[in-house]
Amino acid sequence: MASQATNVGPSATVTEPVKEKTASVDWQTIVKSEGFPWAVALTVAICALFSGLLAGLPSLWFRSESYYSHGILVPIISGYMLWTRWPELEKINKKPAYLAAILLIPILYITWVAARTSMAFTLSLLFIATIALAVWAIAGWKMLVAALPATLYLLFGLPVWNWVIDRFTQPMQEISAKVSFELLRGMGYQMYRADSVTIMLDQFEMNVGAPCSGLRLMLSLIALMVFFMYIAKLQWWANAFLAVFIIPFAILINGVRIAMIGVVGNTYGYDAGHQFHDYSGYISLVICFIVLQKVCRALGWK
Repeated sequence: MASQATNVGPSATVTEPVKEKTASVDWQTIVKSEGFPWAVALTVAICALFSGLLAGLPSLWFRSESYYSHGILVPIISGYMLWTRWPELEKINKKPAYLAAILLIPILYITWVAARTSMAFTLSLLFIATIALAVWAIAGWKMLVAALPATLYLLFGLPVWNWVIDRFTQPMQEISAKVSFELLRGMGYQMYRADSVTIMLDQFEMNVGAPCSGLRLMLSLIALMVFFMYIAKLQWWANAFLAVFIIPFAILINGVRIAMIGVVGNTYGYDAGHQFHDYSGYISLVICFIVLQKVCRALGWK
């Protein structure tokens, strides 16, 4: 009887794909925690003390030609930053810090005094300080450090940048006008500059006003860049490159936008130029988002 030989090779093992651990919030555990009643009480107190500041944010964000038009995204991004780190935050040993609670008392009193005035800059800084101290008082120092990036990110949506706007709007107007002038001249257009912010084409006149200075775009891009730095976890040299890259990039994109307004207005008439002006800002933001994402990926964001 012939025997049949069977060749047995190396045993194959089947491995299941590793599933990425996604962040999830256990609300039932949070509600039952000892610090939850204090968190609710402090949240109500903070909202009451800063009611004037918080009530003014919608008009600040949605006002026509506002420099804070990106503000509506800021609390969403800040919440996302916390959510992505939630598994790490859950592991932190949470314990009340009485020193922070003591420091919170004079801060709340100063806030009560400042809230009776129109000191938006001071109130904004006090708002961030109050949130930070509240987190420290309820959950401890380690929780404060872990949540600090998301807390500080809220500054991008608060009226703390007015001094930057007042100081740099006019220089940015002149720079943007010069960049767009050189771009249009490179395309062969015959024109001249009536003054530092006015460009006269054959059939169209452009005045680079404060809303078109590019500072609005730059503030939005800086906020977006900081968020990308946080989630991309790039090396220090890549973050340094982004910090240097973002300002000339914003100036260039804004100059291109103004030049294209000139092209449309000179070619198709005054009304067409102004219509393109109204929605070209959104086009610029989309282009900037795509380019910034590509740059981050080229620098090592996986």
